[in-house]
Amino acid sequence: MARPLAVVCFLLLLAQVHAFPNGYVWGCLNISKNLPFCDWKLPVEKRVADLVERLTIPEIAGLLGPDVKSKVDPCNFMDAGVPRLGIPEFMNLVETNTAVASACFAPEKCATEFPGPTGLGASFNRSLWLAKGDVISTEMRALNNLNWHRATGDAPRSLIGLSGFGPNINIVRDPRFGRNSELPSEDPLLSGEYAAHYVRGCQVGLEPGAYLKMISGLKHYDAYSVEDHRESRSFNISLFDLWDTYLPQYRRGFAAGARLTMCSYASINGVPSCANKYLLDDVVRGVWNHTGVVVGTDCGAVDHMVHANHYATSALDAVTKTIAAGTDLEFGEAYFSPIADGGDGLLETAVKRGLISAARLRQSATRVLTNRFLVGQFDPLEQQPLTHIGAEAINASEHQALNLDAALQSMVLLKNDGVLPLRAGTRLAVLGPHVFSTRDLIEDYAGDERCFSGDDSCIPTIGATLARANGLDVTTVVQGIGLDSTNASGIPAALAAGRAADAIVLCLGIGLAQEHESQDRVNITLPGLQESFAKQVFALGKPVVLVLVNGGVVAIDDLIAPSNAIVEAFYPSMRGGEALALLLLGRANRWGKLPVTMYPAAYTSEVSMYSFDMSAAPGRTYRYYTGPVLFPFGFGLSYTTFAQTCSQDSTKDIVCSTRNTGAREGDQILMMYHRVGTDISHNVTHPVPLRRLVDFERVSVAAGATETVHFVLSDEDLTLTNEKGQEVLYPGTHYLDVGDGVSPPQTFVIRVTQHRIVRSNAV
Repeated sequence: MARPLAVVCFLLLLAQVHAFPNGYVWGCLNISKNLPFCDWKLPVEKRVADLVERLTIPEIAGLLGPDVKSKVDPCNFMDAGVPRLGIPEFMNLVETNTAVASACFAPEKCATEFPGPTGLGASFNRSLWLAKGDVISTEMRALNNLNWHRATGDAPRSLIGLSGFGPNINIVRDPRFGRNSELPSEDPLLSGEYAAHYVRGCQVGLEPGAYLKMISGLKHYDAYSVEDHRESRSFNISLFDLWDTYLPQYRRGFAAGARLTMCSYASINGVPSCANKYLLDDVVRGVWNHTGVVVGTDCGAVDHMVHANHYATSALDAVTKTIAAGTDLEFGEAYFSPIADGGDGLLETAVKRGLISAARLRQSATRVLTNRFLVGQFDPLEQQPLTHIGAEAINASEHQALNLDAALQSMVLLKNDGVLPLRAGTRLAVLGPHVFSTRDLIEDYAGDERCFSGDDSCIPTIGATLARANGLDVTTVVQGIGLDSTNASGIPAALAAGRAADAIVLCLGIGLAQEHESQDRVNITLPGLQESFAKQVFALGKPVVLVLVNGGVVAIDDLIAPSNAIVEAFYPSMRGGEALALLLLGRANRWGKLPVTMYPAAYTSEVSMYSFDMSAAPGRTYRYYTGPVLFPFGFGLSYTTFAQTCSQDSTKDIVCSTRNTGAREGDQILMMYHRVGTDISHNVTHPVPLRRLVDFERVSVAAGATETVHFVLSDEDLTLTNEKGQEVLYPGTHYLDVGDGVSPPQTFVIRVTQHRIVRSNAV
């Protein structure tokens, strides 16, 4: 049967879009090579302007919405390209929060899977976050160069692009939130610094001024912190809370260069984030002046405005409101997409009816295409070293080494009465529901595949790894119970193993069945039989090391006192078992600090899951919570001891000398907090934090050695956020507390004489 003429023309045009050396199509190689937008010597702005002016409205719509006919999941969003001009299709969404979401390329060539972001937040290590971004972007480049794909149902059509969504930097507002495992911290500064350094690692090229390695996207902008009916809920958030808690980390991420963001499902004060002009155009592109940031919807968010939160009266109304607010890309229903691409054609309809101007769509196309120029998609291949990164970079040995180091730094030693480190060769029983966990060692948003076999059998378990490290002949591994099971039949065997041992490692916690996208927890206690099982283990009278594996914190109120040692491991990922063994046996001493508050079980009965007010009694996070805690934000022990002395130099900066007074090398984390005196707190009309993290530094210190940490002060470090969202330097008494979260801090007093608005945040 003869092909329709249009199909023949399309195939002829596509044939002229030369393949990348390893198979990936690239623009400007033939059809349009003599047009101005393909002249790599011209400024990017001129090239993009030339290209955008050549595009028809349907072609622009084909770049702003998914090509349904590509058979790629519209949530992953493969656009239609522009065959007439030799512009190839482009995959707009690949998850990069913990790994490049992809199929394994070959045995031992699965994307590097890092520990969960909460664990990475516990490292308090900017250089680690930068290095993680570098690994993620290097592997994304390799997979893109190899024309490789996701491991989703639309594979192999779902080719890996150069647009990655990660980091996710919503605040750990409530411990019940189902996606806490994806987030670095409850603190805006720590989350913002994580974002800034991860983004820099992802986007910076091989040399200054070079092409971006990838486009890094921040999720989920903004105030996304509830899964239950997330499509329809609206949350009342004051300007104070918005600017004090929910926006600061995004400001740092965008300031570091992030060129992409995903607007969230959350509605703030009745307005969905993806139709919220204040958040998108006024704040990101106005107050922060990041005019080139591309905003894409979370999957289906436009449709939710019609069928869930009813902000729009029709799909056309939803499309109009979304575009008018500053959103550029639609992931999901393909309302934006042309009818010819299998969509609803509503962008074209809106332009024809005068609801949206053609100039507004060209503005979105300009932002979207600028990113593609910045990664070099329209430039000669021979001048781009990034295009020659190959399979050797995927899960390379240096990436594996960094992953192990990240796992070592992501765990927190919460208690140790001297039982740790364990002596290798000790008769050891490793018990509990997490001893054989594989997928449950990895956070919610993981890579598509971790093992070439397609399952998770290659992930080393805690039990097997610890047994190999301690000695197979002296280590017994018995699960005893499941994570959330009422089956007690395995308990006698576990107790028998514990009874025969000299020490016990008890691995408790939660997993994806308890917390994940679309599911919040109703409480923060250990599920199933875990607590009663733990008490039976304690009753054996043996030394017990309690290891917690989780994303959101778990309440262990009654388990703290009988435990001889407690380790918070979060979700430590592929090399987590190995890292835990090295730490427990004293072969490493690289512990982190808590990036979150560990609340008692009663906390969740005192605060509503749906209140976004941070300071309403009893308060949220260490900044406003006034109740008792199990372990506070910033706490964490070491196998060695440190002594530090700090002083202010001639510039008023604070310089600390930290000396390792123990017999082991170890890592010290110093944190600087700001708080104000009552002469300020009693005379303002807005909430005042109990204290606020303003800087931190991690250093490795050899036994007997001394390292210096320099904290550079700025006016911003001494500000408070007022009810208008302004960051204000108030006259009066300010305190800076510098410490390690364990020993009493050293306090410096600064007296300010003049009132000043340091950052107005005015729209």
